[in-house]
Amino acid sequence: MQELDWCLRMLLAALCGGIIGFERKSKAKTAGIRTHALIALGAALAMIVSKYGFFDLLRITHQNWSVDPSRIAAQVVSGIGFLGAGTILNRHDHVINGLTTAAGIWVTGAIGLAYGSGLYSIGVTGTICVLIAEMLGKYIDQFALRRGREFSCFLLLDGGTKRLYEVIDQLNHQDFRAPLKHTVYSYQNGTVSCRLFGELKPGVKTEEIFTELANMTSVKKSN
Repeated sequence: MQELDWCLRMLLAALCGGIIGFERKSKAKTAGIRTHALIALGAALAMIVSKYGFFDLLRITHQNWSVDPSRIAAQVVSGIGFLGAGTILNRHDHVINGLTTAAGIWVTGAIGLAYGSGLYSIGVTGTICVLIAEMLGKYIDQFALRRGREFSCFLLLDGGTKRLYEVIDQLNHQDFRAPLKHTVYSYQNGTVSCRLFGELKPGVKTEEIFTELANMTSVKKSN
């Protein structure tokens, strides 16, 4: 019966991980159903082995020999960090992207650990909370951006630094209370990648800035 319970834990972990992955894949994210399901399943399996895999040794070794049930499971938390880093890194345009997916991968591993420990209600609650955060969080972020006056965007444009300063001057004149600040990441073959940030004038919306940038022929990318 105990083995059946362990199998049930792994199945539930894989199911909940797959549900989270489905939500991510529906938004065209790199880490989808298979990735999340395997992470949760692997975490549950590691937790089960960590808790129950060494009890037979207690019967054949000295009585003063002890087992640490958290030793293997503890490595899951740090190990998943490598997967999370892989979803964030983008070496082509210096954009930091994939933070939400990386966080989802990390918490999916924690959900797998919960199921592996037999904490079914914690696993279910964690899955529901992740889905709520990922489905509603985007709209809350957009609401916060509309309410706030701070602006920040990544920009990739042709024309070198001269064209960059022309774009900044145009935006400063129309949309910002104080001169825009910028950080240049790279400059190659006349193409500049940089980040702009500043404070919008009252009544100016973030969407209007992106529309204005999209209409500039020298701007190759903005986000």
